[in-house]
Amino acid sequence: MFVGGGNPTCIGLEKLKRLVDIIMPYLPDKSALQEWTFESNPETLTGEMVDFLATLPSIRLSIGIQRLNDHELSVLGRRASMDAVNRAMDMVFSRVQNVGGDFIMGVPGCPSLAGDLHNLVEKYPFSHVSAYFLTVEENTPLQRSITSGLLPDPADIDATELYEIRDALVASGFEHYEISNYARPGFRCRHNLNYWRPGSYIGLGPAAVSSADDIRLSNVADLSRWLTNEAPALEKLSQKDRRNEHLMLRLRLLLDGLDIVDFERHFGRQADEFYTTLTGQIDSGNLLRYDNLVRLTDQGLRIADEVMASLFI
Repeated sequence: MFVGGGNPTCIGLEKLKRLVDIIMPYLPDKSALQEWTFESNPETLTGEMVDFLATLPSIRLSIGIQRLNDHELSVLGRRASMDAVNRAMDMVFSRVQNVGGDFIMGVPGCPSLAGDLHNLVEKYPFSHVSAYFLTVEENTPLQRSITSGLLPDPADIDATELYEIRDALVASGFEHYEISNYARPGFRCRHNLNYWRPGSYIGLGPAAVSSADDIRLSNVADLSRWLTNEAPALEKLSQKDRRNEHLMLRLRLLLDGLDIVDFERHFGRQADEFYTTLTGQIDSGNLLRYDNLVRLTDQGLRIADEVMASLFI
């Protein structure tokens, strides 16, 4: 179970307790719950909240830290300061064992995060780290700074920071198990693994998505419309869409990869062009095949989207 897609702790302790009270009756066998993640930003966490969350079964906290100095946080328009980050870390790690941190790469005008991140995971026992490339949203101060030339365009920034972060985290004992995700052994995020394998899931709340087999339901994003119980939009995925999505999601799992036998069991023998392209990507050093498994190489990781797209139909 995953409570997030934002900053749930911004609603305050009492409403957080009310949310948990609503959820609990649907968990008759709490021992069967393998993972219960709450996302949070550092500036809204309090000691009382952490004390409460620490009592929940299989609790995992995911903290949206993003960057590790005040200037870089301000470039992103984050409300937290490093004082808030350090305060939150001290609170969380004194009470909760399974803690992840979310970070952003490719911030324009800022140096690599790798060194600061290495120091952080050596100081605090994070079980999981996510590092995503920056997405610049429209009509934000950051976009205006880039458009006006005050900051460089993130699209022009290469993938060097990804490799520097990967090397720093692997040196600290993390597995690079998905393109943007790292975990200590035994602490891969179960919620995210279910997306990537891919499995079925139920999404609750505005803009949430549910998926089972070839059916996808998307809740309306507007809160006022969602409160009227407006029906979700239904999409029936084509076999082509399911095939391409399966291929893309499985290749994102760097240690598992794409099982060709399983792929053919789900989607049938592929056209000759697929196997020719697959062999070409292997020969080019972008993919590695070991028995039935195909994985991205370090070289292929840099152009992962391009490699995956070459195998789509």
